[in-house]
Amino acid sequence: MLEGVYFQFPKLGFLLFFFLACEALCPLRANPLYFPRTPMFAEVGVKSPLWLWISKWAMITLFIVALMSPVREREMAADTGYDILLVIDPAALTSDVARNVHSFVERRPMDRIALWVPAKSEVIVPLTRDHDALRSILSQLTLESNEGKVTRQISRFFTTSHEDRRWALILSETPETFVYSLPVDVETSVIDVTHEKEWPQTSDRDHPPYSVVTERKYFDYYYVYPLFLGFLAMLAYLYGRNQKGVK
Repeated sequence: MLEGVYFQFPKLGFLLFFFLACEALCPLRANPLYFPRTPMFAEVGVKSPLWLWISKWAMITLFIVALMSPVREREMAADTGYDILLVIDPAALTSDVARNVHSFVERRPMDRIALWVPAKSEVIVPLTRDHDALRSILSQLTLESNEGKVTRQISRFFTTSHEDRRWALILSETPETFVYSLPVDVETSVIDVTHEKEWPQTSDRDHPPYSVVTERKYFDYYYVYPLFLGFLAMLAYLYGRNQKGVK
């Protein structure tokens, strides 16, 4: 059960020796009180039971163990494919362009893909791995007059993306008028579909369509268990100290 568990801050264990030294060298002292008739105040004391001593040191030890932060390290494979935004000029939605877009989506099975058609009836699909639904939406798009412009609003599609995974493709027959402003901190490819017929293949060479698998380390923290047990030991110790007659 405890296999692979270790302490993040093992040096904090020295605190236990501090308490042990204080127990031996720093006894509790109180100023004496003097009364003229001491027998009136005499009372038979009761020696502290063993469980009270155990609860005290269990409380101290468990709190120190919690401070040392017991953890278990584990590694998990993480897919780090691209987050791709396809920005399509509504005036360039010819059958050839639609066919190339379908081909591009089919080549990127492990990437998240979003769609933005800034037309009069704007089409927005956030980043998704449901490529079947995306292709269904693409098949329903029709050619219409250019009503929209590309602005820095592209950045809103990448709010959940890592900086090195963001990629926007802008497809247009007249990119010089369609692209009003390029996004900030987003890798962008502006493609003139009238001259770049083979852009899906070219894009594959620049950004290989496979998932990059990396190993990431995660930690399982177990400090809450000794902390809870130490709290119970503290309650037991306080209960014992409040018992009448216990020294």
